[in-house]
Amino acid sequence: MMRTREALLLFILLNLSFSAYSGRMVASVEKEWLIESNGTLGNVLLNSSFLSESQYQRMTSMNVSDGELVRYGDEVRLIYRADSLNTPKRITATATIEVSYMPALPANPPHANISYPSTEFTNYTAEMAQFASSQTSSSSGQLHAAAILTDWVSKNVRYSMAFWGRDAPAQDTYAGREAVCVGYTHLLLALARSIGLESRYVSGYVFSDAWQEHAWAEFNIGGQWVPADPTFREFAFLDARHVASRYSDDQSGAVDRMSARGGDFSFSSITHILITESAPFPEQAAAYAAFDGTEFTVVVTNTGSTYFTPTLTATFPPYIHREERGILFLAPAERKTISYSLDTSSLGGGGYYTVPYIISMQGTEISDDITVSRFQQPAPGSAASSSACPVALALLASLFIAIARYKPNV
Repeated sequence: MMRTREALLLFILLNLSFSAYSGRMVASVEKEWLIESNGTLGNVLLNSSFLSESQYQRMTSMNVSDGELVRYGDEVRLIYRADSLNTPKRITATATIEVSYMPALPANPPHANISYPSTEFTNYTAEMAQFASSQTSSSSGQLHAAAILTDWVSKNVRYSMAFWGRDAPAQDTYAGREAVCVGYTHLLLALARSIGLESRYVSGYVFSDAWQEHAWAEFNIGGQWVPADPTFREFAFLDARHVASRYSDDQSGAVDRMSARGGDFSFSSITHILITESAPFPEQAAAYAAFDGTEFTVVVTNTGSTYFTPTLTATFPPYIHREERGILFLAPAERKTISYSLDTSSLGGGGYYTVPYIISMQGTEISDDITVSRFQQPAPGSAASSSACPVALALLASLFIAIARYKPNV
């Protein structure tokens, strides 16, 4: 009797933060498949994903211990056949890959007055389509709209391990606002397709403390696929520690299949990735920060001639301000100002306090301190106010300005 088994890839992330952005990565990848059975199997066929190739990921070498590695479009898959097989059987494929997510984004095409069909897991309601349209109504084009939706999904869905290993329809994630990466990605695809953005589901791996299986999205904008990771709040310029293995319409495409005649059998796989080279993003924006005593301001300028969509993270001590993270959309030569109101009330009174901060994005990091004065201010028109030392006032004002020190990520 012919039996068929499928293995659905499950995606899990144990930690949702990168230590520092990697702009380029070289890594060795090894995937091992194990076939087990109580007896001899006949007419064995294993069809499994291995790695994909794109403008962001290139294989410089690959080998397999048995079977063959076959290219299907952007994917390289393992095809193993055997007329008769005594188990256990191990098959190992290896490759060296170069990964870099630094797309050239010369254009922001106008919106298309269409919608793309949904799937079982990316089905959207009329309410969801209307919501996506309202969220992107002020966007300047398709690229901007995709960045807005990626940022919204990341900000408004809470990562919850309770959803690991479960189906993740977009409608459920939209209603409950909790998911793991599969749910994040399905919701982003559903909202995007409802407003006419062509998109696809990416299965693969990501590094977050350790390598984990992961899912993210890509949008076909201006004739190229632009990546978006709503789980990590990254758009276009992803951390290079994303390794893609398969493209599909949704979660159901992330399936490895094996068929055989004979007794019961099982098959499983495990992937090991070892980074051998890593380099930071090149500096792509100019930035500086200033503090006026209450408002902390960051000014970012796109110094390039194409669109730049970095993820800006502002980190302060938690008693001053919670960490904030968001996707910026910068047209060529555009400058944006982002302000944060710092709460200094917990510092007490009667002194000066040094408060550290870090502003980071792909290619740029500002790390410095600001000085906060907590002396009680005299009432307007009082003797103390009118007789204050001009030198002291000038010194105090200078302490309120933090001059940015530029340095690339390492």
